[in-house]
Amino acid sequence: MKAKYRLALFDLDGTLTDSGPGIKSCVAETLKFMGRPVPPENFLRRFIGPPLWDSFTKLSGMGEKDANDAVRHYRKLYNMSGIYNNSVYKGIPQLLRDLRQVGTALAVATSKPRSMAKTVLDYFSLFPLFSFVSAADESDKGNGKEELILPVLKKTGFPPESAVMIGDTKFDASGAARAGVNFIGVLYGFGTESEMRREGASVFAADAAGLRNLLIDKT
Repeated sequence: MKAKYRLALFDLDGTLTDSGPGIKSCVAETLKFMGRPVPPENFLRRFIGPPLWDSFTKLSGMGEKDANDAVRHYRKLYNMSGIYNNSVYKGIPQLLRDLRQVGTALAVATSKPRSMAKTVLDYFSLFPLFSFVSAADESDKGNGKEELILPVLKKTGFPPESAVMIGDTKFDASGAARAGVNFIGVLYGFGTESEMRREGASVFAADAAGLRNLLIDKT
């Protein structure tokens, strides 16, 4: 077996772990706390993936002050319980170990603040499997996923064409395109195939086994 890419960057929420239950419940409680209506569950899914401050402003129409207050309240709730209302997708830990065995460098590129990302990765014993964790700063404001991908390319020295971003949303797909890296969209997360295709995605995996076939050459 051999690696198809020298560097594989993984999104966290919706790609490595199913964080939906914890995020949606904490967003709903935060919206109640802020006196805002709580949208249906299919709308709450849209809070998973993008930076949280951006979601409160764009999806809930909050101004800067209210969005800052909402982020603080959400973090209090999420750090107490929501962060653990989470699970690793089936087959992911073994896939990561196999990728390391064939020589693929592994990184996480997540819009979650670094402190939260590290807590999740530590909790599920995934942190030691990654050489790099590129995460958002603690402001929870985002500038595009490419801003998380490009620093990893710089640190590793790998050319973009030898790297692949693996994620579940249009934000992952657009960030990969802007950074010049390959992209594989996973269909078990929180985004949709059509949204990712609109950002130029054309390669998809239904599960960890599908990812293995796209990341490891068995010949």
